[in-house]
Amino acid sequence: MARSADGTRIAWYRYGGGERAILFVPTWNIVDARVVGHQVAALEPHATVVTYDPRGAGASERPERGYDFPLHAADALAVLEATGIGRAALVTASRGVNAAVLLIADDPKRFDRLAMVAPYMQLEAEPAPPDPEWLESLLYDWPGFIVPFMHSVFTEPDSAEVIDEMIAIGLEATPKVAVVQELEHDWQRPAGLLGRVACPTLVVHGEADAAVPAALAESIVAAMPNARLELIPAGGHRPDIRTPELVNPPLLDFLVDR
Repeated sequence: MARSADGTRIAWYRYGGGERAILFVPTWNIVDARVVGHQVAALEPHATVVTYDPRGAGASERPERGYDFPLHAADALAVLEATGIGRAALVTASRGVNAAVLLIADDPKRFDRLAMVAPYMQLEAEPAPPDPEWLESLLYDWPGFIVPFMHSVFTEPDSAEVIDEMIAIGLEATPKVAVVQELEHDWQRPAGLLGRVACPTLVVHGEADAAVPAALAESIVAAMPNARLELIPAGGHRPDIRTPELVNPPLLDFLVDR
């Protein structure tokens, strides 16, 4: 366990033993580190790979408060300290891009590459606050959110098995955590720092992403000085989970000097 800046204990996992270090920054707290298993399997023969369960999920501690993006970034730093890793490449997905951007903007020399799958940010000058009725619905009908959400994430044909697996993981999450973090997030600061992320950046996005349109990925790439976009044909929101055979090769080429 690593201990974050506010004392929260974070469960982390190390794989491989290569000279290059790769840290996976978790996405939304409704899932844990299991969801990046395909990428870990592909990368660990070539690098030291570290994953961790986000606060509020998996084996990490679930505090009642403290789910803003700066604390998520602090969790990543705590894991790096616990593992003794200095310089690393970052990999993240969806909402995880917000914490990753904070990390790189605050210490650009420590992180040499950034790979993002289906990045989600709110780029509006004044993001709308969360809908109170939606937040309340999460508390009294968590399956009513998780089940349709996972169906919207994996829109590729023949995804039933993956959907069932992700629903099972999502149902292990704590609805109150999801509500608290929606109220605590400051979306404006990470979005405003995109221009300071100068390290080489690869953005992988599904062309048919129903949850986060590819146009958002294009806007994120356009705001960054050294980023490029690779689209996955017919890919949904998390092609790294659904079609790792399409996502892992570009990740390997980008992250590992072979």
